[in-house]
Amino acid sequence: MQQSEMFALLERKIEEMLEEVELLRMEVAELRDAKAALESDKEESVRRLQSLLARFDEARDQQSAA
Repeated sequence: MQQSEMFALLERKIEEMLEEVELLRMEVAELRDAKAALESDKEESVRRLQSLLARFDEARDQQSAA
């Protein structure tokens, strides 16, 4: 294998690796967005659950007082 062929092969491999790195960066960005959305959903679910529990507590307290 001649030196020019080796450089061409090396250049192709480097380009492939750079493309792979870019794809991985895009995937990481998508995963970060998905994580943020999930955390937001979790916070909303926790807030709603706490609200429901507070209503149950109020109903129990009213029933106990009656």
